[in-house]
Amino acid sequence: MKRLYNRTDEWLMDRSQGAYAVCLGVSAGVGVLVVGLLLGGEFILVQALTMALVMFGLEYAFGLHQTTEED
Repeated sequence: MKRLYNRTDEWLMDRSQGAYAVCLGVSAGVGVLVVGLLLGGEFILVQALTMALVMFGLEYAFGLHQTTEED
């Protein structure tokens, strides 16, 4: 499992800020959707889309994903 995590982490770090923000938004939205479906509730799709858009917007605007240059 650790190997899969490391490979995914490396792949994501090689993406541009926009692509990273999209991946983060999609994963957050899917996570909220799955948990909402398991627990039940109202407006699950709206909650999932809102979370996806917020995570995408925050990551894209503030850029917590920083690419570093190695010498």
